[in-house]
Amino acid sequence: MMVTFNNTIKGTKVDVLRAKTSNNIPFPTPGSLGPYTKPNPTIGGATMGAAPDGRQLPEWVEFEWKEWPYPYPDMPADPVALKIWGDGVDALSRSLPIQNARVPVRSRVPQDVVDEVLASKKRRLPKSLPDEMLWVYFIWYESGIKFHWSLDSRCCGVRQEGGDDLEK
Repeated sequence: MMVTFNNTIKGTKVDVLRAKTSNNIPFPTPGSLGPYTKPNPTIGGATMGAAPDGRQLPEWVEFEWKEWPYPYPDMPADPVALKIWGDGVDALSRSLPIQNARVPVRSRVPQDVVDEVLASKKRRLPKSLPDEMLWVYFIWYESGIKFHWSLDSRCCGVRQEGGDDLEK
């Protein structure tokens, strides 16, 4: 599956510290996500491939993150100012709470979609991408992390999609 992470919280950078699946397997993390301002949060963001649980979707993914003010003041060049700036960053980092959320995945993607993606992978030519791919999206909103998925075809674009409605 291809995974896209995005953040829609204005004035906040989401710093994803850790992610793991229901099998306690590490899940890819995007690092820091600045606020996304474009109309569709499924376009852009941090995108990567993921297959932490082999050939099946994880039951859930649990994320830990901190929310930083954005933009944060630039690092100064002056050594005295840099020390003061660094002390401020350290103090803020210690004061920011670590937030966490568990996002259900497997129960939200229909099995026929997963089967179609797996069948497409078996039919693909060597050293080429399959015709159908599953994209999953984890998008931070002020109300929490929303999950969305789409079945994309190389010939036809999005064929099916589901999950949470995404505010654009």
